[in-house]
Amino acid sequence: MTTNKSQYTLTTQWIVPEEKKSEFESFFSEHEAWMRETHNLSGDSEPRIVDYSVSKAPQYIDNDLEKGPSGKIIYSLHEVYVTDQGAMKHFELWQSHPAAEKMAGMAEYQTDMSFNAEVIASMES
Repeated sequence: MTTNKSQYTLTTQWIVPEEKKSEFESFFSEHEAWMRETHNLSGDSEPRIVDYSVSKAPQYIDNDLEKGPSGKIIYSLHEVYVTDQGAMKHFELWQSHPAAEKMAGMAEYQTDMSFNAEVIASMES
């Protein structure tokens, strides 16, 4: 499936020191497994997800490639739901997951989060 207008996203970003890399990547591995167990790629049962990805990139000093990496990593988690109820169901399910507490401990590195953001442009109609 692809992302379409009027679907809903959940996006979170963290900027993390290099020494926290294994901790964060372990969390994302656990989160991915949970997503596969609890989210639906088809059918009508929520949460119905269209796309899920976690990416990482070096953070650059002053966002300037010529200045080089800062030594920190930017992690971005991106989820796309068919309806606004999908993200709501996601959070409902997440509250009982043991890793939810671990994610709360990652808050000091979180730089941004959008919840139930409506897709207003995409390559699809």
